[in-house]
Amino acid sequence: MLDEIDKNRRQFIQLGAFLGVTILLTTSGYGDELVDLSENINIQPTNKILAIRIWPANIYTRLTIETDYKIKAKSFTLSNPIRLVIDLQEVKLNLVLDNIKAKILENDKMIQDIKISQYAPYVVRIVMYLKQEIKTQIQNLLPVNLGSVNYKYRYVVDMYQSNKDTDEIFNDDLLALLRLNEQSNENIKLAYGKNFRKKLLIMIDPGHGGEDPGAIGPTGLMEKNVVLNIAEYLYELINQTDYLEARMTRNQDVFIPLNTRVVMARSAKADIFMSIHADAFFTPMAKGSSVFILSDYKSSSSFAKWLAKTQNDADKIGGMTFATKDSIVNKVLLDMTQTWTRKKSDKLGQILLRQLGNITALHNKQVERASFAVLKAPDIPSILVETAFISNPDEEILLKQKDFQEKIAISLFNGINKFIKYS
Repeated sequence: MLDEIDKNRRQFIQLGAFLGVTILLTTSGYGDELVDLSENINIQPTNKILAIRIWPANIYTRLTIETDYKIKAKSFTLSNPIRLVIDLQEVKLNLVLDNIKAKILENDKMIQDIKISQYAPYVVRIVMYLKQEIKTQIQNLLPVNLGSVNYKYRYVVDMYQSNKDTDEIFNDDLLALLRLNEQSNENIKLAYGKNFRKKLLIMIDPGHGGEDPGAIGPTGLMEKNVVLNIAEYLYELINQTDYLEARMTRNQDVFIPLNTRVVMARSAKADIFMSIHADAFFTPMAKGSSVFILSDYKSSSSFAKWLAKTQNDADKIGGMTFATKDSIVNKVLLDMTQTWTRKKSDKLGQILLRQLGNITALHNKQVERASFAVLKAPDIPSILVETAFISNPDEEILLKQKDFQEKIAISLFNGINKFIKYS
């Protein structure tokens, strides 16, 4: 008799515990619509949050969550107020997650506030309060170990402005947004629509950005920051003239896919495309400036081949897969057009090398060739400039200096002028 009473008591206690957990799971959160997570009761915290990064820019805001293993998550949006909710499964709150609010910057155009809680025993809920309606692209990225970049699994959320009118016109999420950003910048004039441009347009492309730091020097100097500074100096020099106009593929610390950079140049009908970098090599002894143009076939050297591969891997680091379209790029153009473009690119490259040689050592006195994805505009003379080796301790010191950055920009500006004069 006593055994039967004990058995009934245990069953009653188990039932009460189960109901208590169920009530807890369906009433927690921040007043958001309830989500049934009873299926996750037995999920174990097998994953660990290693890092949280937020990259705000005029173009879009990126949230990156880096983990030991591939993360499992569910996301949805809510209204009044506008929120994006992300439920991370198989994880528990830690110091990295607790510090997420400190990552929000005042100039973030998307995120107003973030709240975080242990929504269920092994489910963390992130609630992002937003400043505007957004479109999102969410990616689970595999580990990347390329040069200075060593990321484990990443759960990436890209948030960008939703504009139905623009989305319908361009049918191209990122490119439409880039054009909106261009319209909002008072220092940039439009080169499409009814605005007829008489000046020659130079599209300046500062390499890397955002999640992709580029090469990193011995003391931690990041390529993405150096080349943005040089690009800004060059931008100012060009726009002070009455015969040239400059635009930049990025003017902030933001990642832009390689093909999107090409499409931006073609959409603007650029006359010259110039991608600026500061390279690295296996040995710190490598030094000097280099200039590269496109080759779809054999690279001019093993170094050129290696460098092109490292630069083309940028999209693996950034991971963005926006549907950037350019129908002309995807067509086979007349050989005549491509031949003209490459001859012009080679001529511009030779002039730039001579200008750079006036202020610094040259790694190679000849224009190099390799299959750089960012140089594949078929109808725009395009070059990639490696200003110096950031992996060389002496050249890293130079790249830190404002004076040297300005000298590089002046050399590039003088080269553009000579190219225009003799073309």
